[in-house]
Amino acid sequence: MSWIRAPSTNKQTCPGINGFIRPTIQYVKCHVCGGNVELWSDETEGVCISCGAKWTKPDDKASCLEYCAYADQCKQIINSR
Repeated sequence: MSWIRAPSTNKQTCPGINGFIRPTIQYVKCHVCGGNVELWSDETEGVCISCGAKWTKPDDKASCLEYCAYADQCKQIINSR
């Protein structure tokens, strides 16, 4: 049994907030050396673990915080944590 509570469902926010409250990690290949760049779902850039090169997430999907009608409420929740 887990003692970690799942975020409560709030009708004033969208489901997209979960990626900001509970970020997930992803590894992408470095464009310089091919090493791993650690990138969290709530970040826009990361640094290569091997060579230190900066990697910026492409803007292929904008954050819901840029266009959602509930963005202001979600930003308040994120900033309060």
